[in-house]
Amino acid sequence: MRETADVVVIGGGINGTSTAYHLSLRGLRRVVLVEKDHIASGPTGLSSGVVRQHYSHEVLAAMARDSIKFWETIGESIGGDAGFVQCGVIFFAPAHSEDAIKQAVAMHNRIGIREQLLTAQELRAMEPMLHADDIGFGAYEPDGGYADPALAANSFASAALAKGVDIRRKTRVTGINVDGQGVSGVVTDKGTIETRHVVNVAGPWGGAIAAMAGARIPVRASRHPVVMLHRPPAWSHETPVWADLVNGWYFKPDGKTGMMVGSLHDIADAVDADAYARVPTADEIAAYSEAIVKRFPIMEEGTVHGGWAGLYDVTPDWQPVIDRVPGIDGFYCAVGFSGHGFKIGPSIGKALSEIIVDGRCTTYDLGIFRYDRFGEHRSSRGAYEFGIVG
Repeated sequence: MRETADVVVIGGGINGTSTAYHLSLRGLRRVVLVEKDHIASGPTGLSSGVVRQHYSHEVLAAMARDSIKFWETIGESIGGDAGFVQCGVIFFAPAHSEDAIKQAVAMHNRIGIREQLLTAQELRAMEPMLHADDIGFGAYEPDGGYADPALAANSFASAALAKGVDIRRKTRVTGINVDGQGVSGVVTDKGTIETRHVVNVAGPWGGAIAAMAGARIPVRASRHPVVMLHRPPAWSHETPVWADLVNGWYFKPDGKTGMMVGSLHDIADAVDADAYARVPTADEIAAYSEAIVKRFPIMEEGTVHGGWAGLYDVTPDWQPVIDRVPGIDGFYCAVGFSGHGFKIGPSIGKALSEIIVDGRCTTYDLGIFRYDRFGEHRSSRGAYEFGIVG
């Protein structure tokens, strides 16, 4: 029997489920989401879940601002949960980065993000365990924190299902049909779905999906481990998420007893998204443990209790491609998020629904995320040394 859809969404992570949900809100009656495994089985499920608004690009900051408002009210808006813990986020930097961080904070305040500059002395007063001798200043946003990415994606999926979205797990895309009018269907290992609108939100597999339609997106899979540690009893009070722009690390609390350590450094090596080491090596555990001890000396008394490695889908400038692909009518991409896809997931779904239904995104200016910027040799890299910061 001939099967058709208004839109086929490829990818069941946070951006795929958010997009499917937002498309259903716009009244599309036949939205099909195709996922090769289960919801949040890719990078979303292995994300560190940090939720922050500090970006040097205004559009990213605005998308993060709106997403935080969504996480705060997710139970009221879609009846789900994201496990959001609003503990605050602190970025701190060396003195030579003063201009960049001050400009970012001023921009954040202008667009309605609560954030304030703090001296090293004020940071030390907030957290006595912090080694701050090499810190010039910091930026504190009280509304940030962390969430549970897999829970959030499944909440979007449940809300989409309730709106009539057809979610197909364990269904692998094997091809995309294109004719003289643009995309005409999605071929899967369980049959072909005829459609004139296809959304590629396949994360590290986004480049391969784009190639099926004749498009090229320079995206690679990059492995990023995190290490989990127990804090000693002397450090059992609540603490914010810390982003260390001095040495290139982030530290995310896990309740009052745990702390996650991750790297902000650009990792150049590409890996096979389907076959990579999913646990930290002994050398990585040692390096990450050394990093937290250097910043919080009390962690000399802490203990390692695990970790894992997830994937980033990385572009050359560490910014995503969010666009209608020129020359292939009906083919849309939102891939290459380079580590900040989860925290802006609600805004991505809304933006894509506007592009597809209205012909353009009216809520955000997505110009820096254009598909053809790489062919034009234009970079949208952020102002900071570390690409993931944005």
